[in-house]
Amino acid sequence: MKEAILNKSLRMFVNHGFKSITMDDIAKEMGISKKTIYQHFESKNKLVAETVDYVFDSATKRIKEISKTSITPIHEHFDMKNCVGDLFGHNIQPSSIYQFNKYFPDLAKKVEKRRRLNFESTIIKNLKDGVEQGYYRSDIDIEFIGRVFFLSSSSFLKEDIFEELLKTKTIDELNVNFLEYHLRGIVTPKGLTVLEEILKNLN
Repeated sequence: MKEAILNKSLRMFVNHGFKSITMDDIAKEMGISKKTIYQHFESKNKLVAETVDYVFDSATKRIKEISKTSITPIHEHFDMKNCVGDLFGHNIQPSSIYQFNKYFPDLAKKVEKRRRLNFESTIIKNLKDGVEQGYYRSDIDIEFIGRVFFLSSSSFLKEDIFEELLKTKTIDELNVNFLEYHLRGIVTPKGLTVLEEILKNLN
């Protein structure tokens, strides 16, 4: 039941807002009493905090699996994009992330800190693997590109400069555009063949 509540809460929070959704809303959507929710979570703040931990732990576990099973480092990027999309939904509402950052600032800082701790084992590792396997150019500055990618990868949900674009495109579509932009700048001819095949299948 606790995991079911976490899953449903997450979907409702990202679709309608962390501030907007109440315990009553969640109980009504699940067809259970509010008392049942409070048996597992003493307050909404506690529910939000545990939802964030649940998502991050689930994503970290799946990303580690993806790193081991993806066909190439290029495939790994798209597999990770799908992993995050499966967890959050493929069209996260930016307004929901805005509410999260505004009303739960301590949790937002915690998320950012945990993302940074995974920087070396995800982004930098992918770049090193790609160079070693011949999919990325050997002359790229891994540390610089890794940091640019890290900062840019979440910008769609933080920067209002994307507000107009998000009226006509989904987060998922912007992420595909971003990955293509990032990868075309670093791939070798061998890597370009793989990238274009992935994009062709997506289209």
